[in-house]
Amino acid sequence: MRRALAIAESAVPSVRAAAACLLGMCLLLSGPATAASWQDQITSLAGDKGVVLAVDSKGEVLVSVAAERSFIPASILKIPTTLLAAEYLGMDYRFVTEFFLQDGLLVVRGQGDPMLVSEELELVAAALKPLLAGRQLAGVGIDDSYFAADITVPGVGASDQPYDALNSATAVNFNTVHVVVEGDRIRSAEPQTPLTPLARSVARRRGVQGKVRVNLSSRPGDVRRYAAELVAAKLRGAGIQVGERYEQIEVKAAEPVYRHESSKTVADACSALLYYSNNYIANQVFLAVGAARSGAPASLSKSIAAFQAFVGEHPELGGLVMTEGSGISYDNRATASAIVAALALFEPHRHRLRSKGGTDNKTGTLTVTRSVAGYLDTSSHGTVRFVISLDGRGSARRWKIIDAMKKAL
Repeated sequence: MRRALAIAESAVPSVRAAAACLLGMCLLLSGPATAASWQDQITSLAGDKGVVLAVDSKGEVLVSVAAERSFIPASILKIPTTLLAAEYLGMDYRFVTEFFLQDGLLVVRGQGDPMLVSEELELVAAALKPLLAGRQLAGVGIDDSYFAADITVPGVGASDQPYDALNSATAVNFNTVHVVVEGDRIRSAEPQTPLTPLARSVARRRGVQGKVRVNLSSRPGDVRRYAAELVAAKLRGAGIQVGERYEQIEVKAAEPVYRHESSKTVADACSALLYYSNNYIANQVFLAVGAARSGAPASLSKSIAAFQAFVGEHPELGGLVMTEGSGISYDNRATASAIVAALALFEPHRHRLRSKGGTDNKTGTLTVTRSVAGYLDTSSHGTVRFVISLDGRGSARRWKIIDAMKKAL
């Protein structure tokens, strides 16, 4: 080859021209062949049921495989949930929990704060200490009326897994207990969280061993009881006298004592639901959206109506169907074009996503599907928005598709 090029360089101009023409034709042919090969590779990786769409910073489609096919989005649905939170709550909003005195009880009326954890309750106890000085409380009551009674989130089951935790207006620690079980010995796995009687009972009932976090219960009464027990324990830790009476009670003609604004914002909650893919937080936020738009009590129907109103203002999202806010339900639906459109609206919140494989992305996992959606920064096409949805065996293939895009773009 080198000898042939040397002869061509030393030949008459007409020979050099012919060689240049031939080389140019080869380069011209190689470009489209390379582009076609990576797109064909992605189509092959997607399989018969796969969906892939990648769009560059100018809105040009770079690769499309069944982009209008409806699929189960799984946890990439948390991206639209965050958009709803930004629209109807505002990222600077702080959830409120109110405290009253009624019938000898300190009554806690929550408004769905998803970040009401042990550390937050320490702030509450410190604020309540001077306000309750000299009082002896019979116990703690829970007013859960800000959420409609018996909300059943589609897809949430009765397992002991944290992703099956119930949603509730007044709940603590994501409605989970974190324990260490060694034989018959049970202790809290968190120094900031006292082991309450119900937490001990739940650990025994679940039959777990080792260090484990389990959801509290599939019974709303247990949810309220645990919140009351933990609030009481935190108050006692602050030196407030509290008895062991725990009740479900609705605030009526009660004496207001304290209104607590969470130390965490909606932005913090959305960062947590995206980064940790927390289903409980996602649906707390989703339910709060409906109440913010239509008033309490929060309900799934109000939140779905808020979503539909949002789609009405952004018709490019029309391929989305939301039955809840976490993606755990198999009744949720999406098209690739709708998710890519959501990514365009979501870009100011991109920093809240995990970074993996050279992309900022949100993954989704259910038995029948593996999905991923996010952003890929490229030198030739700017920021590329992409979504990939594959069958339940597609965990590795979705990253191979991203690698193919990275190499080609």
